[in-house]
Amino acid sequence: MPIGVELAHASVTELLAALRSKEVAARELVALFLERIDRLDDELGSYVEVTAERAHAAAATADDRAAAGDVLPALHGVPVAIKDLNLWEGGRTTMGPRSLADWVAPTDDTIVRKLLDAGAVPLGKTSVPEFGTIGHTDTALHGPCATPWDLTRNAGGSSGGAGAALAAGLCTVAQGSDGGGSIRIPAAVNGLVGLKPARDRVSSGPLFGELSFGLSTGGALTRSVADAALLLDVVAGYATGDPGMAPPPPRPFLEEVDAPVGRLRIGIDRQAPFSPDGLHPSVAAALDRTAALLEELGHEGEEVTLPVDPGISDQLRTLWAANLASQPVDQSMFEPVNDWLAEVGHQRSAAQAAGAQFAIQLVARRVVAATAHLDAVVQPVVTAPSRPNGHFAGWEGEAVFADQTAWVGLTPLANLTGQPSISLPLHHDPEHGPVGVQFLGRPWDEAGLLRLAAQLEDAAPWRRVPPGFG
Repeated sequence: MPIGVELAHASVTELLAALRSKEVAARELVALFLERIDRLDDELGSYVEVTAERAHAAAATADDRAAAGDVLPALHGVPVAIKDLNLWEGGRTTMGPRSLADWVAPTDDTIVRKLLDAGAVPLGKTSVPEFGTIGHTDTALHGPCATPWDLTRNAGGSSGGAGAALAAGLCTVAQGSDGGGSIRIPAAVNGLVGLKPARDRVSSGPLFGELSFGLSTGGALTRSVADAALLLDVVAGYATGDPGMAPPPPRPFLEEVDAPVGRLRIGIDRQAPFSPDGLHPSVAAALDRTAALLEELGHEGEEVTLPVDPGISDQLRTLWAANLASQPVDQSMFEPVNDWLAEVGHQRSAAQAAGAQFAIQLVARRVVAATAHLDAVVQPVVTAPSRPNGHFAGWEGEAVFADQTAWVGLTPLANLTGQPSISLPLHHDPEHGPVGVQFLGRPWDEAGLLRLAAQLEDAAPWRRVPPGFG
């Protein structure tokens, strides 16, 4: 491959080595990625705004620091994409709705500030569904976001633009967030690694506390497990006023990648309780292949059925609806699914919202207790390939939400329990492309997940470039 293509699809650790050895300059990388975005993103729709001037300035600062012999930060000169649900001071943050089309963020989210302080060079903001409420990125404001593996299909969501941009080689790492699978879903359909950190590991400050009643957390989509560990080291940590604090790790997460794994006991969960069609053959094949690989590596597999009350989907809907109804924007401009959800939120009482929280906490306690004897549980991320672009045109909002509930299956479970979860691209279907599987970890045990994920990556490497994006 030409050197530009190699750099465009390099991992963070590979790119850092090239930057620190001065084989390439940050200015050159910015020029490379901006050219690729200009040439390739029209058919993807991954970026909603490209911030070329700011990227050139940040790259120049990075090169000046390197030339001066300064100590270089963890992400020195690495081109990143920022999710459009997150605040980046001085830049547009639309969050998807038409009512915020021209809103400019007054400050940085803590996670964005940590990336900037670590020397990352943002290229722009990536597309999201309106307020990130579903796993399908297509808005009236910005249009659809396609996966580079099949331009007729959606890149997933809510970090859909992040997943598409990274898979297509339009950034080196993509910042995201996950309130019901929003990092893991686009990772699964775009052939990437998607780590949802444990609750309270990553701050939602400075303006927010527990986003979506504690369901949502910040994170990143990456190409490798080592990159996921490095990014977690960068963005993790308590910030003043956070409502909770995860136990600090005994050592940097990046050190877990090379640590011994040992023989693990891993649950195999094939549940699809909200999908009338069950698991698509490509998803079932991905689980079968993963279970076989785990056995080959010496781990003990155990078929499990988690104690999930079917009524939990309505409790989760209540919280999503309450969160959406509370947004201080013109709700008359909402798209159908959010218009319906907001109406549900206005109709349900504060007592019902509190009751939903209590019910979810009870389910979380039962699930954590039922899996306490396991080191991890492997599950499908989604129940089928991503929906085609334009799939929901003309649908009523309630029908869209029901379809998405069936498609994401149990992916929101990790958000309910607060456990860490990681999606890995361990299967590639000849017709449907990447099929990710997820591993649910012990509470606050990202370290254990990263050790296992690194072992799986070594045993079954997954790095592929989508045709047409080399």
